[in-house]
Amino acid sequence: MVEIAKKRRSDRIAVPLPIVISGVDVLGETFVGSARTIVIARYGAKILSQRKLAPQLEITVHCLMTNEDALARIVGRVSEDATGTSYGLELLNPEVDLWGVEFPAIEESERALGRVLVECIRCNRRELAYLNEFEAEVLERSHTLWRDCKRCGEATLWKETWLKPNEELPQAEEAAPVPAEAPPKRTKDDRKHTRLELKMEALVRDPQGWEEVVKTENISCGGFRFKSSHHYAMDWTLEVAMPRSPGGANIFSAAKVKFTADEPQTGMKIYGVAYTPWQDSWLDRWSK
Repeated sequence: MVEIAKKRRSDRIAVPLPIVISGVDVLGETFVGSARTIVIARYGAKILSQRKLAPQLEITVHCLMTNEDALARIVGRVSEDATGTSYGLELLNPEVDLWGVEFPAIEESERALGRVLVECIRCNRRELAYLNEFEAEVLERSHTLWRDCKRCGEATLWKETWLKPNEELPQAEEAAPVPAEAPPKRTKDDRKHTRLELKMEALVRDPQGWEEVVKTENISCGGFRFKSSHHYAMDWTLEVAMPRSPGGANIFSAAKVKFTADEPQTGMKIYGVAYTPWQDSWLDRWSK
């Protein structure tokens, strides 16, 4: 049966968070066990577990980082290797703030040049932020942004952050204002999206799971261009995180290779990738 791919309902953050799962297995036995996330999203997660879990099994997930619990349903097995079995799970009540991250509406991502996890310096609220062209350049240069905070009720200073268990949250502090940046230089071309000449680190993962850190040549709402000595074929679907988060909380999007060219002077290739809906969904086929 051919499965029609649907657009994802939320961006995904690749981050290993320790969790505890519990419930009643297919044999009617109660279990409690340790597991960890591989990817988290607003509506669910991909997890790695040593326990065999059956599709449609309802479990309780306890996140050690936030100390929150949520009911979830196993939607299927993704893969299996020596480290364990990975499963996709769907949160039965997505309003529960299990991960401690605010996910914006996915429709906003169509205008984004980049995706990054940020934290309000004043109240420590965490959000997945979609960056426009000006925010992307400011963040690249200063690693901070002024943006509205729903909890503080006003514009506050936000910094890049990541997720890790049992961490000491930073104390609220007053920070010096970030000076206004000059409007970024744009290039002229006939593409649908305006390109911004900005070099930022991005993480690129090919269909076999091999990944590398690259520097963008230019970026736009539709994708970005980069150089690499690695081979990527035309129309390959890649996973890309731009900008890359050194802390490990990388927000991945699906993208297709739409441009390749040789650079004789360096022996490298130039690639252009365009963002595209996820095709290898472990959760989206259960989307409504």
